[in-house]
Amino acid sequence: MSISELLEIAKLLEKKTSILTYLRSLENILLAVKKSDNFWTIVRYSGEPLNLVAEGLRLLAERNYINFSENKIYLSRKGVEYIKRNGLGSYDYTCDKCKGKGILIENLDEDIVKEFLKIHERRPSAMQEFDQGYVAPEITLARIAFMDSYGDLRGRKVLILGDDDLVSLAIGLTGFAKEIAVIEIDKRLTDYISEISRKYGFDIEIYTRDLREPLPDDLVGRFDTFQTDPPETIKALRLFIGRGIAALHGERCAGYFGLTRIDASLDKWLKFQKMLTNEFKVVITDIVRDFNEYIDWEYLDKMHGWKVAPVKIKPESTWFVSSQYRIETLRGFRGFNEPMIDEDIYVDEELASA
Repeated sequence: MSISELLEIAKLLEKKTSILTYLRSLENILLAVKKSDNFWTIVRYSGEPLNLVAEGLRLLAERNYINFSENKIYLSRKGVEYIKRNGLGSYDYTCDKCKGKGILIENLDEDIVKEFLKIHERRPSAMQEFDQGYVAPEITLARIAFMDSYGDLRGRKVLILGDDDLVSLAIGLTGFAKEIAVIEIDKRLTDYISEISRKYGFDIEIYTRDLREPLPDDLVGRFDTFQTDPPETIKALRLFIGRGIAALHGERCAGYFGLTRIDASLDKWLKFQKMLTNEFKVVITDIVRDFNEYIDWEYLDKMHGWKVAPVKIKPESTWFVSSQYRIETLRGFRGFNEPMIDEDIYVDEELASA
């Protein structure tokens, strides 16, 4: 029940998963089990990569810190004692009304909210092939409200790179943007966005295109703002965020995207943040924790996370969440528009949602 025993488990866990593991990683898992007996909720509350949590729970069970019973996960007496002896814990101070986002979509025009909810009902389902997973419609609306609060929509040219969240249509409903363009690999989505754009008269510029191909010349250096929600391998982050930055026309332009702790460890966050500041020469202005809440996708039981889960039970509540990033370009910024044809951007040792 000592710290030294958990440090031993951490070394073994790192060896098994190839994910850097700390004492705090295991303590976070134990504290998450204290809050919930559902595996998926434990993953969310732990703030650790799903693949690490899955194997960590197995090792903690072997050392009698937790118990599995009927697809539920509980602290054992030993686990309870470890938390108590070391005085560990946390308290939730999240605002009930905005859920910690600092954004109230009620402040958007009521007709915008109503129309977008109707549009969202008919959207195509998520596809595993493209690592798709979309947020609840209220979250898409919160994203555009966040962008608008920074002055990044009104009178601006906006590019959406991958749009399974239908951000382009939500922006179209506001009438704020000067131009809206979308690049999306899934023809089902581009067809749907085109259909709704014609119906409402949005005049969205739509490209059915794989982002591993360089941006067309007429999109490079043209936009004020970009929004994307990329897969979370380092290759994919360089590709999606780099393309977005390459599309911006100059200094003090903005980009928005989400990043989880479920598919990305803090060590990956560090590597990515160094890429942002050192390679792309942009500054991070905001990181809003758990801003994006995702609807469970239809292929949940086919993804890697299901295969490694120590218990096979469906989520009981929203579990896949990501922090919302905002970045700004500074003098000397540069994007990434080199080809990545045939590169696998969907797999690494941490990615579990694909």
